Amino acid sequence: MTTLRRKAVDNVTRVLDLIIMLLTFTLALYLHAPKAIPADLLGFFSYKFSLSNFIALFLLLWGWSYLFSRLGLYDARRFTGILVEWFDIVKAVTVGVMLFGAVSVAFGRHNVNQNVFFTFWLSCCVGTVLERWLYRQYIIQLRTSGRNLRHVVFIGTNTRAFQLARKVLSRPEYGYRLRGFVDDGSHQAEKGPKVKIICTIQEFPHYLENHVVDEVYIVLPIKKYYEEIRSLITLCQDMGIVCRVPSNWFEIQTLKTVSFQMDEESILTVYTGSSHQLEYLWLKRLIDIVFSATALLLFAPFFLLLALLIQLTSPGPIFFKQERIGYNRRTFKMIKFRTMVVGAEDLQEQLEYLNEADRPAFKIKDDPRITPAGKWLRKTSLDEIPQLINVLLGDMSLVGPRPLPKRDAEGIEKRWQKRRFSMRPGLTCLWQIGKRNQMRFEDWMKLDLEYIDSWSIRLDFCIIAKTIPVIIRGTGH
Repeated sequence: MTTLRRKAVDNVTRVLDLIIMLLTFTLALYLHAPKAIPADLLGFFSYKFSLSNFIALFLLLWGWSYLFSRLGLYDARRFTGILVEWFDIVKAVTVGVMLFGAVSVAFGRHNVNQNVFFTFWLSCCVGTVLERWLYRQYIIQLRTSGRNLRHVVFIGTNTRAFQLARKVLSRPEYGYRLRGFVDDGSHQAEKGPKVKIICTIQEFPHYLENHVVDEVYIVLPIKKYYEEIRSLITLCQDMGIVCRVPSNWFEIQTLKTVSFQMDEESILTVYTGSSHQLEYLWLKRLIDIVFSATALLLFAPFFLLLALLIQLTSPGPIFFKQERIGYNRRTFKMIKFRTMVVGAEDLQEQLEYLNEADRPAFKIKDDPRITPAGKWLRKTSLDEIPQLINVLLGDMSLVGPRPLPKRDAEGIEKRWQKRRFSMRPGLTCLWQIGKRNQMRFEDWMKLDLEYIDSWSIRLDFCIIAKTIPVIIRGTGH
């Protein structure tokens, strides 16, 4: 889940599952109940598409997708064998066809007989298995060619650490890129094969703050390094980085954990955030793509009017691009309508003494760099509209912690506050709809972590709904 490509492929898989379901059901009707097609199927997709048909189609597609999701077919499957996945597909399709049958009987569809359902079940199983096999081959090809990779660090320079790393990295389909090993002081690295030592355990917190790391494997002897392991897990928790530990050593009573089997190794995944994250983040991304693409098309004419307004009131570019810190400290160029004079960033250092915000944030009530049009754009939050491009590209989400400028992010000193980077930044958030002008920086960070820990699709919609009045009242800045 580190790139837009993987997100897009995951969402396409869901769409393909639904297409296969519809096509195989149509095939079954054509072979065994052709008379049902003109009356039911063709009318269903006719130009006179009624509201009831639309609702029925929506519920059908949503129900099938929800069933596949609940049965684990959209979970991360980096370490799942292909036969296990095929079995899960057959199980999901079987349950789905049974539900189809129950609904047909309930609505008196007597022309949809046993032959229809058997053909539907068989063809849907074969079609979905084939689709998932092709998908798996495509993902393997992506990862073996160096794309869709997760940056991983192994903590430990002992024999077990090297063996586990060799096992993980020998399977390119797992999609890992090795950052290196963290020296545990065992000196076994000097005896073994040449490995990349990136730092010591004591230096690792500093390393995390300055490098992109998606996952950490802690492979240390529990008896000797118990306190160090606890500290490292806490570090990963604070930074919002996925941490994996060979399990069966000790119980973790806090945090959220998920274990999985990789050959004979049992791996424990320790993570923070909402319990819904692993299951529904795909839906959050799908909503982002659909909403941002639709909004950009609708706002396109309005873009031209705002661009003209900016040009008439201040010479210079229409858009302002600034480097921001995103998911797991990835940098990206955030796009906004320009609301300040050209070269405003260069003037900021001269205005630091006027800063009214709680550090490390920067804010001046009557900023002299703001243009006449910029003041109105900021008040109405219209300057944020181009960030829909960042949402579509996958740098941002509709809802999430606001992306910090590099200056502000580097000024964060408390480690627990850095966990805000474990969620994709958003256009709006809890801080955005609160009394943010009177809010201390630490309270802002607490709101971001509250959002991360309680995240759900419902919460996102609630925040979006509360953002609209803020924009209308003009209290956005």
